[in-house]
Amino acid sequence: SYVDPSEAFPASWSGAGDVPTEAWDKWDEPFRVSYRDYVRIQREKESGVKAVSNALVRSGTYEKLDPAHVAASHLHMGTTCMVEHMAVTMQSRFCRFAPTPRWRNLGVFGMLDETRHTQLDLRFSHDLLKQDPRFDWSQKAFHTNEWGVLAVKNFFDDAMLNADCVKAALATSLTVEHGFTNVQFVALAADAMAAGDINWSNLLSSIQTDEARHAQQGFPTLSILMEHDPARAQKALDIAFWRSTRLFQTLTGPAMDYYTPLDQRKMSFKEFMLEWIVNHHERILEDYGLKKPWYWDQFMYSLEHGHHAMHLG
Repeated sequence: SYVDPSEAFPASWSGAGDVPTEAWDKWDEPFRVSYRDYVRIQREKESGVKAVSNALVRSGTYEKLDPAHVAASHLHMGTTCMVEHMAVTMQSRFCRFAPTPRWRNLGVFGMLDETRHTQLDLRFSHDLLKQDPRFDWSQKAFHTNEWGVLAVKNFFDDAMLNADCVKAALATSLTVEHGFTNVQFVALAADAMAAGDINWSNLLSSIQTDEARHAQQGFPTLSILMEHDPARAQKALDIAFWRSTRLFQTLTGPAMDYYTPLDQRKMSFKEFMLEWIVNHHERILEDYGLKKPWYWDQFMYSLEHGHHAMHLG
């Protein structure tokens, strides 16, 4: 009561905008996990991932993997490891500046999640350096001018390091984590398991269990924004969806259609996009009364050729 709210929660970071203060009281998410339960569950996950990793590093499984599949894991580590670390900064902003205490509380768990993901990626890559020095890409990539990495960095610099809480939640929690990471973490985990890379598959699956929880920051934020500032919600989602599309056409498309051995492919990248992304996003738009992005036809057409063009690059 003795602090001016506009100084404690400046609009440039909170993103509350014209939404009335009392409207944020409706912000809610389904997990409502306690810190004690969070630590217990995460400890079990960590023990499982480490046990599998330790066993497989000693087993010589990695040397038997298809070289193309290994290239996909290099690509993944180079483009996502540092993004996970950037997400720590974004979640810490939610902890401090989000316009409701419920969101700030969930941001604490999100920050711990993203710290864990960074460390998992680094440990996975470090363990394999002896077999393949290219795993140094997990740290080195973001310090190069490789064009695909620059595109990744550009998007997440905007969405994670510079955006206010509301814009970051719509771009990252709702669009990337609740939608596109299903392609990267669920589908790619299945491909990795089929390729015999149990260690990487296990890592991806464990990370996705965290994403499913802190991705929930997007829906209540969208719900409140649709009630008070729908034009802003539409614009933020349109921008985030297009940039995410191009990003995953660069990252996941080549991994699925070019680097996953042919006899181990379940679906093409286009089929995964139609099932996991298009249907999912259309349902969100319909449920919340949003329009399809103005570029929707162009997006659908890009599913035919976009990731092939990226692979040529």
